[in-house]
Amino acid sequence: MIPSRPTPPGFGSAPKPKLRRPAIVFQPRVYQGLKQGVDQLANVVRLTLGPLPRAVAIERMSRDRSPEILDDSATITRRVIQLPQRTVDVGAMLLRHSLWQMHEAVGDGSTTMAVIFQALLDEGIKYIVSAQGDPMLLRRGLERHTKTAIQALRACATPLQGRDKIAQMAMGLCQDDEMARLLGEIFDIVGGDGMVEIRGSNRRVTEREYIEGTYWDGSGWCSSLMETDHARHRTVLDDAAILITDISVENAGDLVPVLEMAVQARLRNLVLVLRKIPDSGIALLLHNQKSGVINTLAVRTPKIIEADRMAALEDLAVLTGGRVFLGSESLAGVKPTDLGHARQAWATADYFGVIGGKGDPHQLRQHIVRIRAMMNRSDGEDRERFQKRLGRLLGGTAILYVGGSTESETELRKAKAERAALTLRAALRGGVVPGGGAALIACQKALRLADDGHDAGGGPDDQAARRILCRALEEPLRVIAANAGYNPDTIVDRVKAAPDGYGFDAWTGQVVDMREAGIVDAALVLEKALQVAVSGASMALTTEVIVHRKRPQEAYTP
Repeated sequence: MIPSRPTPPGFGSAPKPKLRRPAIVFQPRVYQGLKQGVDQLANVVRLTLGPLPRAVAIERMSRDRSPEILDDSATITRRVIQLPQRTVDVGAMLLRHSLWQMHEAVGDGSTTMAVIFQALLDEGIKYIVSAQGDPMLLRRGLERHTKTAIQALRACATPLQGRDKIAQMAMGLCQDDEMARLLGEIFDIVGGDGMVEIRGSNRRVTEREYIEGTYWDGSGWCSSLMETDHARHRTVLDDAAILITDISVENAGDLVPVLEMAVQARLRNLVLVLRKIPDSGIALLLHNQKSGVINTLAVRTPKIIEADRMAALEDLAVLTGGRVFLGSESLAGVKPTDLGHARQAWATADYFGVIGGKGDPHQLRQHIVRIRAMMNRSDGEDRERFQKRLGRLLGGTAILYVGGSTESETELRKAKAERAALTLRAALRGGVVPGGGAALIACQKALRLADDGHDAGGGPDDQAARRILCRALEEPLRVIAANAGYNPDTIVDRVKAAPDGYGFDAWTGQVVDMREAGIVDAALVLEKALQVAVSGASMALTTEVIVHRKRPQEAYTP
């Protein structure tokens, strides 16, 4: 066969892409397509569940780079952009969205959510098709019984305390002795709300660093000429007054009233937080410093989006007891009482920080309470931003440096550390329950003790919802057992026959006291997994019609 060759430029014309026609899909094809899509994606990620997971290799867009080796279900499915069959793709994307929702909310538990989602959808479709069940009543029953299961989870949760216990749980999350030990130390020191950063490293070892006080990235000095510690490439001012602004200074003369006020107030060290300062302004500050009039340091307002920048300035003002001057205000009216104060202020080319802010402790506590409340009401990126603000306000930052022999290994270990850190935060906030699916099995008892559904008006559909949820709660344990090479039915029966708190240890193949063995899960993670799985599966079960849009036909190469 003679291979085809591309048409040279100027010869002929490229064929127009065929258009996929708009289509409306009805039952039973809707359920068939949704189930196939969910199964395809879930069957990939379920292999990553448990202490003996498999990994998934994903080819990169650039063929000259090594493939990604992943065991995080949310990241794996994030790499799946589209499936070729349109109705099947809808189901896959529904699960994909739920997986990423879990990842952003709590970091861990994505695979647990996925297998529960898959079991709920499978059992739900069987019931609706075979028994002519009502999807809406079934959905209502699933949501009602999920609340009962969540209450049972909360009832058996116990606090996670102590460096050794935290490290033991971290070991179950990342399967790395050194990383788990350092995470246990870090979270024992900074607590569940402390500031923890995970950074990649060029070295194979895992290291940590503690930074006293609070700092912001993207907010370094305005000029390297202000550097005073040439060995460490930083500037430090003790007992510093701080002018907090979001103002762009246009000429050096705008700074004169501020400097005169500072000299009259007998201030020796002054930090100016500015959005922009001209070269003439920097020259004026350096001249006064060399003349011995006043030591000054000009730093940039954090280079982040508008809302986050204002939040950073607000936090700095509360920490130091100063007032924020906005872009529309003039620096001519600055008074000594408008300045913040800190035991020490420091800056590098990329960072600005304060140690020992002298703000009102009562106002600081109230500010922390407000931010914690907003964080608890948020999800995803919003929650992460509030978490960082809270960590800064509490003072002190821990940085964990994670490296590897190759770029792929570094990325994999860094991702593991990030997921473990998120899960440990959830565990420190909401406590821990027996892991390995044991806590979910224990929830079945609470569901069986609940009323039969007649009083709630659900009848047979409500009872079916309870049976379906009970069956889905077994699925994580079944998958863990299968991935470890054991018969799922046998393991489930053994765990059900064991006392409360006992579960399956995949490493030894024995049924053990999970708390004693250090095999625990964060209660908040399991709670979120149940909520997301039931929400996503219920949406799929109550979907009757799928409407496809018209778009170009794309070639598919398996």
